[in-house]
Amino acid sequence: MILAALLTMTHFFRYPSFMEASHRIPTPSLLYVHENLLPHVRARFGIDSYEYQLATDFIAHIAAEKNVRMGTLEEELGALYMQFYPPPGKFDITLGCGRKGEILARLLNRRWGCFPNIVRLDITRYERQEGGHVLISKSGTSVEEQIADAGPFKSLAIVDDVLFTGFTAFSVLNLLPRHACDCISLFFTRGMEVTQRSLIEKGHRAAVGVCLKGKIEEDVSTISSMNLVAKGAIHTPTEGDISYCQRQEWVEAWFPARTKRILDLAHDIIDLVKTFEPTSETEETIV
Repeated sequence: MILAALLTMTHFFRYPSFMEASHRIPTPSLLYVHENLLPHVRARFGIDSYEYQLATDFIAHIAAEKNVRMGTLEEELGALYMQFYPPPGKFDITLGCGRKGEILARLLNRRWGCFPNIVRLDITRYERQEGGHVLISKSGTSVEEQIADAGPFKSLAIVDDVLFTGFTAFSVLNLLPRHACDCISLFFTRGMEVTQRSLIEKGHRAAVGVCLKGKIEEDVSTISSMNLVAKGAIHTPTEGDISYCQRQEWVEAWFPARTKRILDLAHDIIDLVKTFEPTSETEETIV
């Protein structure tokens, strides 16, 4: 009931979707894997646990694929920091896209001091049965109302972890006042150069930490290790909340040499960990 109401209240945008179940996934020349699974499992179960050993084996098989490059938040933040000297000026309001966007905004603010007023947009992407995605609110407040409640601004920052097709970024931008374009800056810790260029061509300032060059999916793609096994990484109308590993065709494309072993380990991790929703203050800060 709540979800149906949110879907009717929220605008949807039909950008080219590379993550739909029906889409044939090529094997990218480079798959950048953001490694955030091990910190999560270590925080919850400890470094000597069976769960941690299992997760370590999982990551080792992923890293062994010849097309995979592993990356960390520290590397991505460092690449973003290096682009700004001196740091950006202060923004009236900073919108953090979801929990991760809010956490990243706070981390960046510790370094730069330019995000004194951070507001979380409690949003997520939801697959539509007829194709494409819709940006919905995860709370009882619509996305439009959340943006309006942030207050007036003369300068605005938007922070998110990954820029892929730009669906979330463009969706949020389309809900902002038209006159706001000139005073908006976007910050991402990793993402696609081609999508960054699209934002810049539309008049927005967009900075990406680890910037991945090439055609999306064919030349380059990205995924986080936690999203491979976390149910809720994908919200669907027919399959419910699923992980990326629950769409086998993607694993076959991304990890062609070790598909079966990675799928088996992913299944075991999902069974053991149950949920990847943060259960402690430490887990809350893992991006």
